[in-house]
Amino acid sequence: MHFTENFKQAYLSLSTNKLRSILTMLGIIMGVFSVVAILAISNAAKVFMLDEFNKMGANSIIIQNMQGSGNELEQRDRLTLDDLEMIKAGVPEVEFGSAAQVFYSDIRVEDGYRTAYVTGATHEYPNFQTIDFVHGRFISAEDIAGQRRVIVVPDTYAKEYFNRTDIIGEEVTITNYYGDLLKFRVIGVMNTEDGLFASMTAGMEMPIEVIVPVSLTQSFFDNDTVDQIQVSVYQGTNLKEAGEKIVRLLEFVNQNEDKYMATSIEDIQKSVGSVLDVISMIFVVIAVITLIVGGIGIINILLVSVTERIREIGLRKAIGAKKRDIILQFLTESIMMTGFSGLIGIILGIATGGIISALIKIPPVVDLKTVVFTFLGSILLGIIFGVYPAKKAADLDPIESLRYE
Repeated sequence: MHFTENFKQAYLSLSTNKLRSILTMLGIIMGVFSVVAILAISNAAKVFMLDEFNKMGANSIIIQNMQGSGNELEQRDRLTLDDLEMIKAGVPEVEFGSAAQVFYSDIRVEDGYRTAYVTGATHEYPNFQTIDFVHGRFISAEDIAGQRRVIVVPDTYAKEYFNRTDIIGEEVTITNYYGDLLKFRVIGVMNTEDGLFASMTAGMEMPIEVIVPVSLTQSFFDNDTVDQIQVSVYQGTNLKEAGEKIVRLLEFVNQNEDKYMATSIEDIQKSVGSVLDVISMIFVVIAVITLIVGGIGIINILLVSVTERIREIGLRKAIGAKKRDIILQFLTESIMMTGFSGLIGIILGIATGGIISALIKIPPVVDLKTVVFTFLGSILLGIIFGVYPAKKAADLDPIESLRYE
């Protein structure tokens, strides 16, 4: 039988039982939809994270104290601003560096208050953390040297407590662990509403991040250490070797061992990418199981179709149809169902991935290879699950088939 005739016959067979065909196709549609949507969102997340890490500096290294079981830290082991200056002076590969410490506190305006992460930062902090200002500026070296009571706040906080974003010059109050109060003058308002984290936590009462001079947090919170030091090295520098050199320098000067760890942004990027890949694969496996269940549904529907068309098959064999023709007819029906289901699933998956990406404000990424392989996979699924019913139909005895009531 010619392919065109096969196609027409398959279309007539499927359209005769529209509801049954649609219900059978739903399993394949949902499976393909899940695979495409999951991979689209995963790819978008990975591209977004890569972009964010690049903004932090692809040649960056983060130095922290190593903490864990059996590794007790003494005060002399903890990182300080002096360590930052020592690293910049003692490691020639380092181009510039920054340090930060974070305290959990309250930020108040008159009777209203919010919990906040108060970050004490150096003036080079924006070289490692992308900050988009709505109004004002970041902390300067002069602010740090003079321990000026200045603060940078997010635009969401400004809108919540001042009903506007241009609040340069306004005063807010921060409390420390001892209940002391200290007033700060706003010098900058950061744009945070367009960020991924803000989109995901919209409507939730989450602590906000405010930034003040690190010299001020050290005196106000009575703590002269820093949580981490981040340095940027010159292009072409081996990040692992530079990190090891920094750790050895700290250990030598501070006379200790196994108290520091250096992690490159590249390492963090790989780790995050691996986690996203594992999560994506878990969901893809679930989607594939859905596809298999849908394939079993196709086997069932085709076996029912074989039973319903035994006399038709017998008649076709009696007038000269070969086994090959019968097999091709049923395989065509199976491929039509899975192929059409695959197309619908791909369209729905791409649309859903785009909608979710828009909601969490990351650019959608549709991988053409994923689309092509998913469609070809749905076709292959039709062949695999259509073989048994097709062979069963082809093996029917024409005489017995014509006698079938």
